Amino acid sequence: MIENFGGAMMTLDKSTWTDYQALYLHVPFCRQKCLYCDFASYAGYSEEAMERYTQAVCREIAVRCEEARQMSPSATIYFGGGTPSVLPETCLEQLVAALRRYGFWQQPQEATIEVNPGTANLDKLRLLRQLGFDRISFGVQSLNDNELRTIGRIHNGQQALEAVAWAQRAGFEHISCDLIYGLPGQTLASLRANLRGLTELDIEHLSVYGLIVEEGTPLASLVEQGRLLLPDEDLCADMYELVQQYLQRQGFKRYEVSNYAKNGQYSRHNLVYWRYHPYIAFGAAACGFDGKARRTAAENVEAYIDGALQNAKADKLYNTERLTAAEMLGEFMFMGLRCVQGADLAEAQARFGVDVMTRFGQELKPFLEQNLLRLESDGRYLRLTQQGMAVGNRIFEIFVTA
Repeated sequence: MIENFGGAMMTLDKSTWTDYQALYLHVPFCRQKCLYCDFASYAGYSEEAMERYTQAVCREIAVRCEEARQMSPSATIYFGGGTPSVLPETCLEQLVAALRRYGFWQQPQEATIEVNPGTANLDKLRLLRQLGFDRISFGVQSLNDNELRTIGRIHNGQQALEAVAWAQRAGFEHISCDLIYGLPGQTLASLRANLRGLTELDIEHLSVYGLIVEEGTPLASLVEQGRLLLPDEDLCADMYELVQQYLQRQGFKRYEVSNYAKNGQYSRHNLVYWRYHPYIAFGAAACGFDGKARRTAAENVEAYIDGALQNAKADKLYNTERLTAAEMLGEFMFMGLRCVQGADLAEAQARFGVDVMTRFGQELKPFLEQNLLRLESDGRYLRLTQQGMAVGNRIFEIFVTA
């Protein structure tokens, strides 16, 4: 029996793929850029620049107010980055106020903000809770100080533990922590210590990722020069298995390739992405999806600020990518298969007019026979098995290259 992650499994509600089910707001500022990061985030900006950026985002929100009519009243909210918690408190207040004023922030089933533990204090966390955020996501990555220094994080392990404690004191009941394995110099023992330290906290969500060395990052350069050594492929495979086994023993249920939760505390916001439902986005480099096209704002912070404050037309401030039906089906299947629940084949039929098992049956047959894929609920859901999760990319390719 597969689990229903926050919605009715056996009914199809077309509004979930026509109305915005989530809102993402991007804050591109960091106190210090991490060595592995290739996101649109930048260090060194002044408080004055952050204030100008806030004005620009508020202007964008106002200009796009008509789009609030497409918002589901329960649409989730997510402030990501970068490091949203580096913003001055007045900026955070202005952004939330603008979203509320123009109808984008209504009665969200979840409102999350990302916080770097090195930027947290009790007063700021209390303010975030008062503003209406009810979920917090800490970029912990490791509790080992040597590992943290190696990847350029600004906090240490003790600060991460203190930040979680402060969030609990501030009234956050829903707390998530990110963890990375495969770090330079990391061992199975140090990874086990990280897992133990986080699972001993009273939190109900963990996101655990294998390190990816992105081209063009400082980390990639250091690895190429031999100045940093990464765990080999076999050790990384052992780390992957350790994560699965350890978290399962601690009561964390895997519900997506890299995400684990206790007591049903899944990330409702991320489920919108994985279900391929529409979401609206604000801010530099922010990418939204209306169900038919992706719209991405200018990545350069100054270009975004100038464009938004001058009320530039959408075709100047944004890049719009129209998607074909085949592209959307491929992305729908790819995202759905990331979840333990799997891809909803009935929804694929209703949205894209394709019977997936008829169209892709021959390519999928070997994976079904090897128990890497499984059909559930009388053939409604196609999902990866536990073994299949480890080789998911091979299966995803069937859909994204079709």
